[in-house]
Amino acid sequence: MSNSPHLQEFEYLQVVYRRTCEAFDRGEISSVEARDTITRLRHTDADGVAWKIDTTRSGRRAAVVRVSDQPAPPTVRRTVSTGLDALDEKYREICAAFDRGEMTATAARNEVVALRYTDAHGHTWKIDTQRSSKRAAFVQHRDIPAPKPVHIAEPVREEPLQTDQIPVVSADNDVYDDGSRLLRIKRISVLATTAVVSIALLVAFTGGSDTTITSSTSSVAGSTPLSPIPTIPNDNNNDNNEVVTPLLSSFANREAIPNDTEIEFGRSVQNRPLTFIRRGNPNGVRVLVVGCIHGNECAGLAITDILKATPAPSNIDLWILPKLNPDGTLLNTRQNANKVDLNRNFPVRWKPLGKSGFWQWSGAGAASEPETKSMLRLGKMVQPQLSIWYHQDYFRISPGVGRDGDMRKRYAILVDLPVLKIEGGTYSGTSSMWSETLNNNDTTSLTVEFGKGLRDGEAQANADAISTVVKEFFPS
Repeated sequence: MSNSPHLQEFEYLQVVYRRTCEAFDRGEISSVEARDTITRLRHTDADGVAWKIDTTRSGRRAAVVRVSDQPAPPTVRRTVSTGLDALDEKYREICAAFDRGEMTATAARNEVVALRYTDAHGHTWKIDTQRSSKRAAFVQHRDIPAPKPVHIAEPVREEPLQTDQIPVVSADNDVYDDGSRLLRIKRISVLATTAVVSIALLVAFTGGSDTTITSSTSSVAGSTPLSPIPTIPNDNNNDNNEVVTPLLSSFANREAIPNDTEIEFGRSVQNRPLTFIRRGNPNGVRVLVVGCIHGNECAGLAITDILKATPAPSNIDLWILPKLNPDGTLLNTRQNANKVDLNRNFPVRWKPLGKSGFWQWSGAGAASEPETKSMLRLGKMVQPQLSIWYHQDYFRISPGVGRDGDMRKRYAILVDLPVLKIEGGTYSGTSSMWSETLNNNDTTSLTVEFGKGLRDGEAQANADAISTVVKEFFPS
C-alpha cells in the first residue's frame, strides 16, 4: 500500500484547493464555506487508499494525508456527498458514536446542532432536533440565505497562494463540525432548564416591565447596593452651549465615570470618535462588551443596542463599546483605515504578520494604531473581570480549560453555538490575549463567532447570556 501519492494524480485536489482559497480571498465565499469545501475533498488512488487535504501542512500547495488505513471504495476523485441524505448519515454516525460511549452528550450535541446544508436555491437546512429520532428530521435555517455553491472550473495551473491565507481547519476535522445530537437522553431537562433561565433573564434585563415576559423566578440574586452616580464634568458644553461628548481624560478614575452617558475615549485614524456607555451598578461585576472590532463583522451591534436600551442587571457594572473600528465599518473592511487588522495589533504576544494589503497585517508595531492605543487606555481604567468580543463568521466559541472553559460552554449553550477551536489564521496580538492580562491577569475574555448574520432571537439570547454567566460564575 502506498505511503505517499504521486502529485500528478492529485492535481484535481490541488486545483480545487487553490481556487477555494482564492474565492475566499476575493470575498466570494465565507471562511466556513471555504473550510467545508477543503475538508471534504477526497481522492482514491489506484490502491484503493483514500486521501484528503492535510490542513496542518498545506501552504502554497495542498499537502495530502491518508484518510485511514482502510481502503475506500474504488471510486476516483470522489468528494463527500452533499444534500440532506449526507446530513442524515452524519447525524446517525454521531448518535452511534454517542451510544458507543465515544462522545460525551455535550460533544454530540455540539456536532449535531451545527450541521448545515445549503441547497441549489440558496436555502440553508439544519437538523430539527425536536423531531429527529433514529433518522434526522430537517428544518429550514432562518438565517441570511447562503450563496449558491461556487463553481469550480476545470484544472488550470496558476500561481500558488501565501500560506497564511489558507482558510482551513485541523486535519482532525473531516467535515466542518458545527453541531450535535440534541439530547435524546437529556432533552426534557435541558429544555426545561433553558426555558426557566431565559424567562428569568428577560425579567432581569427589563426590570419586570409590563411589556416583558414575567416569571416567578427571581431575576438576579444577591443584588449589590448602588454607589452614588458620578456627575458629568462641568466642561461638557462648548462656547456655543452645545452638548459635547465628555472625554475619558476628564475623569480622574473609574469611580468618577457616570452611567448612561456617552463618553469619548479616543479617535480613529480618520478622526472618528470612539465612544462607550457605562450602565448598571458601579459596584457590580465589571463586564466589557465590544460589538465590532473588524469593520465588516458588525452583527454584534444588535447586541450592544439591546444592552444600551435595556435596564442592566443590578449585579453588573456594564461597559458597552459598540464600535472600535468605525473607519472599517464605513469602508466595509476588516481592517482600519491604515489597513491594519486591529485584532492582531495588541501588545500581548504581538508579532509581525504580512504587510499592507494582507488580510491579517498586524501593523508596523505593537499598538501602532490609534484605535488600539485608545483601547489600552480604556482597558487600564476599567480593568474588566469579563470581556466579550463579537465576530463573524466562524459560527462557534473556542474551548477553554477550568473555570474559563466552563464559562465558555455555558455561554455557548445559552446562545446555541458549538464549542469548537477557532482556526484558519495566525493568532497573535489579539484583543482577547490582551484583555486576559487585565484585572491582575484574572479577566475572562470571550470571543463569540456568529455566522453570516444573527439568527432569530440570537441578539437577545446573547444579551441575556451575559447576565446568566455573571450570576453563575461571579457570585456576590
